[in-house]
Amino acid sequence: MITKLNFTDRTIKSYAIRKLTPKECFRLMGVRDNVIGTMQSSNAQAAERVPDWKGKGKPEDMAISASQQYKQAGNSICIDVLAYLYQNLFYPVPPKPRSGEQLSLFNDLEDTLPALPPTAADKKEEKLFLTTFSGYDSQLMAADLLKSWRPDFHWTCVGWSDIDKYACQMHDLVFPQFADCALGDITKIDWHEVKCSLESREVDLFTYSSPCQDISQAGKQMGLKEGSDTRSALLWHVAKAVEVLRPKYLLQENVAALVSQKFMPDFQKWLNKLSSLGYVSKWSRLNAKNYGVPQNRDRVFCLSMRKDVAFDYQFPEPFELKTRLEDVLEEEVSDRYFLKDDAVSKFLKANDSDNALFLQFDLPPTHEAAMFLKTWLTLWMQAADGWKMTSTSLQLALYSAKQKMEQSYFVFMDKGVAALGDEFQRLFKENMERKKDGDKGQTPTTSDSGGVSSTPFKLV
Repeated sequence: MITKLNFTDRTIKSYAIRKLTPKECFRLMGVRDNVIGTMQSSNAQAAERVPDWKGKGKPEDMAISASQQYKQAGNSICIDVLAYLYQNLFYPVPPKPRSGEQLSLFNDLEDTLPALPPTAADKKEEKLFLTTFSGYDSQLMAADLLKSWRPDFHWTCVGWSDIDKYACQMHDLVFPQFADCALGDITKIDWHEVKCSLESREVDLFTYSSPCQDISQAGKQMGLKEGSDTRSALLWHVAKAVEVLRPKYLLQENVAALVSQKFMPDFQKWLNKLSSLGYVSKWSRLNAKNYGVPQNRDRVFCLSMRKDVAFDYQFPEPFELKTRLEDVLEEEVSDRYFLKDDAVSKFLKANDSDNALFLQFDLPPTHEAAMFLKTWLTLWMQAADGWKMTSTSLQLALYSAKQKMEQSYFVFMDKGVAALGDEFQRLFKENMERKKDGDKGQTPTTSDSGGVSSTPFKLV
């Protein structure tokens, strides 16, 4: 939700709400801009990158539609979180004293584990990755990210599996070198054949992020019971791969509901299954916002280690988030991403507030707070001569002034509007009165950008 400033008529548009662009969504998943450029290739570029590309439409058309880009981004895993998990796996650190939080269901086994791997890992040796439920494979992108941090880290992919047509197409765009490693439908993979292709090499990391639809709060919550026909129950096909391939490490990712009271029994059965296959498992809930990504994305990660290489694995420690949402937003966004007047009105009514927009400024969603901010912005733009700034300069200036605005709001709440000066008090009362008049039947003014403003306030 963005406050829109109209430089043509020097108007502060009260409401300009838009959705994120596909590029911004990819950024929020940790995908770097150079990779996003590849993912958003035209058909002509895709055909040049992938020899057997069979895209639809004109050569200049986007190879993967925007709607599919949104879907693929939402179905992926935050790359930075994965990279930190990998780093602690392949570059382990001695464990810290335990805080008492529950990270393992096998404490009896954990107590016997060495602090570090039994043998020192050879960083020069190429690590073999096999990913399932791969999507466009943020799992492999995370391996690339780790290599940028650790130049001595070498890896390759020996197999990946997905059945989504567009996920596979995007995978080929990003990783054309691994197109021949596609294994297809996990329910139909001959794992003995895969083992033969490895020529006695061991898979270092096997990743699986089975569908969450049947355990997510947004889904029907049908569960993941073994033998059921739910999509989430595809998890149990992983056991067949583990039995044959015997990877050193397994990494699972899923929604936080996996460890809820409702589904914990099924999850524990899965961990018991892995234990019977000779694996020690530790799990934890990690939020992307604690690992450098400005997104509140809470997920369960479970690391399972083959007993002969098991050690007291430490999940990465959270750290302060320095990147903000505004850091991932594009500078220039097409009007098609902004909600139209009727959509804005419906959104505001649905949220029981006509000021939900101002949540981006860390203010409460109240009419009073909204009118405070509109007044503050009006006077700030006038004092800073913001109408003459470029959009980039204005964005930086507003970001720098945000703390000052918050301090003014504290004064406003503590001592009242009069404490902010006569001019502020006058404009604030005008804005409050305009809204009251609007509530009596005044027709909202339509902006050229799709936003809505109840009698837009013009600077004098």
